[in-house]
Amino acid sequence: MKRILSLIALLCLSTFSYSQSVETTRMLQEISGQWAVDENGNLTYQRIVEVPGIKKDEIFTRAQNYFVYNYGSGKSVIQNQDKEAGLLLAKGLFDDVHMGDLFFSQIYIGTWHIVRVDVKEGRARILLTLSEYDTRTKTPDYTTTATVKVVGEFPVNPKGANKTVYGKAFYRSHKMALSTIDAIDKAIKEGNTSKTIENTDW
Repeated sequence: MKRILSLIALLCLSTFSYSQSVETTRMLQEISGQWAVDENGNLTYQRIVEVPGIKKDEIFTRAQNYFVYNYGSGKSVIQNQDKEAGLLLAKGLFDDVHMGDLFFSQIYIGTWHIVRVDVKEGRARILLTLSEYDTRTKTPDYTTTATVKVVGEFPVNPKGANKTVYGKAFYRSHKMALSTIDAIDKAIKEGNTSKTIENTDW
């Protein structure tokens, strides 16, 4: 009887793992071709933002305000602000991009990233690098933590272990990277607060 129950449990686990793998494959196919590793071995996204007629100082202030609103506390912090050089640099954590089960434990993965904005007259360049996964594995008895490089794990490294876990973490990190770049782009073009509120006579 015990052998039968063990076999049933194993079949259920295999089915679960397979279905998760199929879902992960679908997710990664959706973003295929949208990311690449650069010549320095970094997974970096880049966007040039054109804002004709806007002075360098104003672009810098708009980008700086974005970081003040979004990277001003906790684990997400501004690391460098050089107005003369037109450089802003921040480090942040996309918290819990993936939460799931791994064997008999729960795993929580966040993604460390670095954002750099270079500013010139009428334009800015946004660079966002996904650098490391911050992994917490919890069992009823203990919690372990680890930090691993994004480029060392699946799917960036096709030979990486735990393909389902890191595949989903990468998919969501990719989506958050693009969302962050969109938000910085919008801040540079439009500012960080409502125009209606800004223009209200107070």
